[in-house]
Amino acid sequence: MSTVTEKKSRSWFEILETLDRRIIYLFVVVALSIPIIYRVEMKPAPMGTADDFYEAVESLDPNSGKIVLIAADWGPGTMAENRPQTEVAIEHLLRRRQPFALITIYTLGAPFLEEVPKGIVKRLEKEMPDEKWEYGKDWVNFGYRPGGILMIQGLAKAEDLHDVLRADATETPLADIPMMEGVHTIEDISMFMEFTGLVGAFNAWVQFFRGPIFLHGCTSITIPEAFIYYSSKQIIGLLEGLAGAAWYETKLYEDYSERDKESLALSTNTGLSFAQLVVLAFILLGNVGVLMRALSKTLSKKESS
Repeated sequence: MSTVTEKKSRSWFEILETLDRRIIYLFVVVALSIPIIYRVEMKPAPMGTADDFYEAVESLDPNSGKIVLIAADWGPGTMAENRPQTEVAIEHLLRRRQPFALITIYTLGAPFLEEVPKGIVKRLEKEMPDEKWEYGKDWVNFGYRPGGILMIQGLAKAEDLHDVLRADATETPLADIPMMEGVHTIEDISMFMEFTGLVGAFNAWVQFFRGPIFLHGCTSITIPEAFIYYSSKQIIGLLEGLAGAAWYETKLYEDYSERDKESLALSTNTGLSFAQLVVLAFILLGNVGVLMRALSKTLSKKESS
């Protein structure tokens, strides 16, 4: 009887130790999907860097005649983190009626410069039917600009942005865009936001955009690099991966109680937390399997001796 029990026990230990990875992937997918589908939200840990980002936006004067410039240098590869960051920042600007312009040095980022603000405006107008946001007055899309660091340098040193940029993404001359009427140099840009997961993109912008308030949104893997600039005050606000966007979203909920639940930052961050717990649980079970199997072998040897 004891031999049968021992064989069964060893069989379970072997299952834990050699579990098919596809089963783990299945559990991770389920854990990640449920909060997103059913909008399950857990309040994330407070983040001082995101608080600073939020307060910097709050400090802007929408009637100053200056604009915010946003570099959305991300594409499908990092959109899981960079898109929620960009969305919450743009939503905050739109709610405050702070005009902003979008630009990118990454070709795959161009479609999102149009898609993201339009989606947020549609959601805000559904929430507030009496309010309207107009392209050209509330925001403008400069589109993809080739040239990399040379383009950035030329933009920062331009005597007149109208001569450098000439037109927006739809080929409308800047002179014909109402919100660009009084914007001609970097001095007319009150704040610069840069969201990216690309190697070198952030460093290229931070070299030359030292005049406006500089804010940054980075992927989780680049937080250590970005934090150096935050500690030195070269950037005064930082969204650290998806968690930074999730905490920023809780700030929006606090200030705008009527805000709807369509944004994905909080629910996606909750799903990510659940998925990480599942992975940790399987790591624990796998190690328990290894230890119990080793213990079983040791006891078997002692019994046989």
